[in-house]
Amino acid sequence: MSQIKQTRGPRAAAIPRSAARGGRGRARALDGDEKEARRQDILDAADKLFAERQDLANMADVAEAAGLAKGTVYLYFQSKEELYLALHLRHAERFFTQLIARLNRKQAFDFSEMQSLANEHILDAPTYLPLGARCIGFSAGALRPAVSAHFQERLSEWLKEGGDGLERHFPKLARGEGARLLKHSYAIMIGLYNLIGSEHNGDLKCPRFEGQGSFQEEASLALTRYWAYVAGNDVAASHRTPIHSDNEAK
Repeated sequence: MSQIKQTRGPRAAAIPRSAARGGRGRARALDGDEKEARRQDILDAADKLFAERQDLANMADVAEAAGLAKGTVYLYFQSKEELYLALHLRHAERFFTQLIARLNRKQAFDFSEMQSLANEHILDAPTYLPLGARCIGFSAGALRPAVSAHFQERLSEWLKEGGDGLERHFPKLARGEGARLLKHSYAIMIGLYNLIGSEHNGDLKCPRFEGQGSFQEEASLALTRYWAYVAGNDVAASHRTPIHSDNEAK
């Protein structure tokens, strides 16, 4: 049985801040585990800042939060865009790790479980979709080719393995349709987030009409309808999110 690769390896012991900043004299060279531990410390600090602000103002703030010199952070991430993408990749890995592990079990898998995973890791998560929206908005050439290639490679592996698992559990799905279902489902979520869920749309948010719910409710409803059509299972019965009109809610 294939196993999903882990971006985050075993954590090494934390590096004292005095050593991280160089201290006196020449700092010793770090081995592979220590470098990965430091990289994850930077990501942890950036993740915390982004959750608080929905933005990373500058690399100096991240360096201070991680207890490192700004130059050290640039050794691991050459731009804010690379840092945003690394955070998004780490969040995507958490989702796909759980999804693929569940799909690899023999027990029947239904839409209610898929919806629960999507709620936990994407729809209700405070940073997943904001990070995704940031990454989609990168200008051309913002990332080094090697960074973009690594992201595409990892995402392709997860989509392929997750798609294959969905095809085993939903017989209506033809070869390759599982990965397409995952891609389209994410497009629905990120699209609705940009229309009605983002806090940065200002006056350009999509108008709300009577009977429409919150972003999470609308996304769940859209996914329910899409999966019912594509996967062919009776997912409508799994959908428990109430959608009330404004009058009914009063």
